[in-house]
Amino acid sequence: MKKTYARILASIMAAASAFSLSACSDDAGSGSSDTAPTETTTAKTEWTGDNIEVTVAEDAVDSDINIEGKTLKWMGFYDLNPTNDNPERSAEVAIFEDTYGAKIEYIPTTTDQQYNDLATAVLGGTSPDIFVYDFRAFPYDISKGMYQPIDSIIDWNDPLWAEVKDAADNFVWNGEHYVAPFSYRFDDYVILMYNRSTVEEMGADDPYELYLENKWDWNAFTSIMEEFQGGDESLYGISGFWANSFVYTAGDVMVNYDGSKFSNNLYSPKIEKAQGVIADMFAKGLIKRGWVGPEAAFPSNDCLFYAMGTWAYTGAAESMPGDVIQIVPFPRNPDLDDYYMNKILFSHMWVKGSDNADCVKVWFNINRMVNTEEQYLKVKKEKFLANNSAWTSDMYDLVYSFSDDEKFVAPYEFGLGISEAMQGDSGYIRFLYECIYNEQYESWEQAREEFMNIIDSEIEIYN
Repeated sequence: MKKTYARILASIMAAASAFSLSACSDDAGSGSSDTAPTETTTAKTEWTGDNIEVTVAEDAVDSDINIEGKTLKWMGFYDLNPTNDNPERSAEVAIFEDTYGAKIEYIPTTTDQQYNDLATAVLGGTSPDIFVYDFRAFPYDISKGMYQPIDSIIDWNDPLWAEVKDAADNFVWNGEHYVAPFSYRFDDYVILMYNRSTVEEMGADDPYELYLENKWDWNAFTSIMEEFQGGDESLYGISGFWANSFVYTAGDVMVNYDGSKFSNNLYSPKIEKAQGVIADMFAKGLIKRGWVGPEAAFPSNDCLFYAMGTWAYTGAAESMPGDVIQIVPFPRNPDLDDYYMNKILFSHMWVKGSDNADCVKVWFNINRMVNTEEQYLKVKKEKFLANNSAWTSDMYDLVYSFSDDEKFVAPYEFGLGISEAMQGDSGYIRFLYECIYNEQYESWEQAREEFMNIIDSEIEIYN
């Protein structure tokens, strides 16, 4: 099962060599990039009005800032304005336009070209104002001069931002903040799904009920899969994209950062134990390998659990119209009291060269506001459910609850932002999270020993 290190290194570096100054595959994937690929932009439609209006509180407007008639330039592979796929304005866009009288100019790019296009714009003096945050922003793109610090436009003493000041402190570079945490990306959670009818027919304990009783851990997870399989080699416990998210439940990451130095954490006993559980699952024939689309996950009833991004829930649920496709968090490490979850931070970066500080400040404040205050959270939910008929209110609330750091701790994998070789779908970090799942090594110990010095040399660039 083990591949030689030379072959693995060659394949990784071949992919890395395709990168330019700021070109990389979507490294959110190392955490949860099972997102459906988006290689072309969505065509703009004529906006005909919101079905669900956004009412703005009187005290929500910063009267000291006047951006009426101004334009915020957004570069991305999706449009923040209404599109064919999203005809309803988001709460933040509605407030930005209706309350402040500003607008958003969309500068389209693609997932493959977004970092090249950003670098070209910055170096050519045509910078957009904002660009999506992802793992590679810190420290890689910041150190390459792609973004500018935000301390001049964020008041960390303001109650709006004070709650996330500690999180923002994780991204201090040369004494300055670069990331303003809005929330977490709802669309980028990897969710664990199962058919509730299947579990009922088994007579087994329902995983969601076990979660509510705080009994949903690795032991319960593997036990119910073994019960479902029952020695039948044509049946499996789990399919989809899940290895990264499962390893995160261990409660540790492979590269840490203490505010000044990065450190290699491959010897973490928690990670070793999680990888050992995956190896044991393979030995018992519980893992169904290969791509399984959401529409095909449950009709054949040959696999108990299916894991994929939230985008996949619609297809999975619609494939079984008479049943309930239940969502449950990934199970807890039985050695820990808390649930740990891979969560992708939602934020936008202030691009180097942008001189549109007032618009960026207002946009940041609005995004933080609509992701924290109840009246806007309610509107966001209503808009989502109106456009996603397969989702129920309960399922939405469950997935949204994952954003609560008191319930679901978010260990942050700093290794994803170190270098080109560490990033993306072909990078060292994703490879290490998936090396047992992908049958590259028979044990975590083998993988760890071969990559220890490599990871050390990568992080030493910044230490």
